Amino acid sequence: MNKLKEIINNLPQAPGVYQFFDINKNLLYVGKSVSIKNRVSSYFSNKNLGPKTNELVNNINDIKYIKVFSEFEALLLESDLIRRNKPFYNIISRDDKSPIYIKISTSKVPIIEITRKPENYKMDFVKGPFPSAKTTKEILRLIRKIFPYCQHKNPKKPCLYVHLGLCPYPYESEKTRLKYQKDITKIKKLLTGKSNMLIRNLQKEMNLYSKSMQYEEAQNIKIQIQKLKNLKNTYYPPKDFLATPALVDDLILARLVDLKKVLGLNKIPRRLECYDISNIQGKYATGSMVVFINGASAKDQYRRFKIKFLKTPNDFEMLKEILARRFKNDWPAADLIIIDGGKGQLSSASAIVQKYKIKIPIISLAKRYEEIHTNQSNIPIKLKHNSPARQLVQAIRDEAHRFAITYHRLLRSKDFIK
Repeated sequence: MNKLKEIINNLPQAPGVYQFFDINKNLLYVGKSVSIKNRVSSYFSNKNLGPKTNELVNNINDIKYIKVFSEFEALLLESDLIRRNKPFYNIISRDDKSPIYIKISTSKVPIIEITRKPENYKMDFVKGPFPSAKTTKEILRLIRKIFPYCQHKNPKKPCLYVHLGLCPYPYESEKTRLKYQKDITKIKKLLTGKSNMLIRNLQKEMNLYSKSMQYEEAQNIKIQIQKLKNLKNTYYPPKDFLATPALVDDLILARLVDLKKVLGLNKIPRRLECYDISNIQGKYATGSMVVFINGASAKDQYRRFKIKFLKTPNDFEMLKEILARRFKNDWPAADLIIIDGGKGQLSSASAIVQKYKIKIPIISLAKRYEEIHTNQSNIPIKLKHNSPARQLVQAIRDEAHRFAITYHRLLRSKDFIK
């Protein structure tokens, strides 16, 4: 038990897949979680897990894990490991049901369904098997938020999902049907691990709409790209994690090393802090501080700020306020500060850093062109889409934006309830 305690203490607070082995090194069970350490610890801290799970825990002699970047990757990797190894406790948990698959029909209006009999649909697109209906539905739920799809054949009228924005109702016209077929192609690419290609294609599509002044269509695709990035960050299929179990750590280190090189820093930046402002014409103004340590989010160190001194829209002064409040606290020092914004936001933030006589490198990342601004040059740093440094600063910037706008919406909803 001491051996297991030591293993559990060293597990990461990161999304991924965990594997339980018995004394003979047989794989007993594969699971997934957004926090490997929290999930595995729960098996040993709860005594009322039921007879099957209690038996599983009593047989655990070793624990291994594979970190991933996102919930979506964890779902697919768990499914792949179960399909390859058929662990005993995963198999009996299915109650003798056959494996489950995602099926996309080849009909004029493709329908997405789940099935247990893929052999009946040789002409259709079939992906799987997945370990359970729950896992399969989770995958489809995540996908549907990005690419709404249809589950009904020839409905008489739009269903509830149409009103919720989760079904495009492709029966409305020939135009909506053709657009829907394009989205089905995108879903297939996502399910087969071709999401890097998918993002590139979406960006090209967005640019074409923008050039032809179809701005609403361009904006819709931009939202899809953002949701796709939020879902997966940089997506890697199960085979990549199985070939290189330390893939996440390797890539994170590569990003940190590349960021050091790009910015000309004296050392690898271990603690990154990113700041963002969210408000509507000065109302319900909030600020966020997001922390990445060794390239991974440290959510226990996130901080949110309710703007106190301004009621008019002025991102520059709001940014000064939250940074001043941050530096008044005795929190761990950052190795690099990142600001969501352009040269103006960088100047405001730099003024506060100088005021408090803090010697920390500071940069800003502008959304429009994804350019990095520094105090060392008036010429912004332009990095390629596949640049490891760009991927890292974009990830923390997007997280800071998400955290700020979540708090902003919370304050707005509270005021509405009042």
